[in-house]
Amino acid sequence: MDAATSKANEQIRLLADDIYWDKVRRAREQPPIEKLRAGFSLYESACRITLAGIRNQHVGVTDEEALRILKERVEMKRRWDEVK
Repeated sequence: MDAATSKANEQIRLLADDIYWDKVRRAREQPPIEKLRAGFSLYESACRITLAGIRNQHVGVTDEEALRILKERVEMKRRWDEVK
C-alpha cells in the first residue's frame, strides 16, 4: 500500500469514527420515547429483511407461511439466548 492510499484510509477511518460518535451522542440525547420508537422501527426493519430472505429461500411461500417461519426463527433465537 502506498503512502497516499494509507493516508486516505486513515482519513476515512477518522471520518467513520466521527460519524459513529456523533450518532452515539445524538442517541444519548434522545428522549426515552424516541429511543423506544427507534427500537420498534429497527425491529420492524429486521423482520421485513428476514421475511424477504425467507421468501427467497422458500420460493412461492404464502404470506402466512412466511410469518410462521419468521415466528419460529424468533422463538429459536429466544431459546438460544436463554441457553447462553
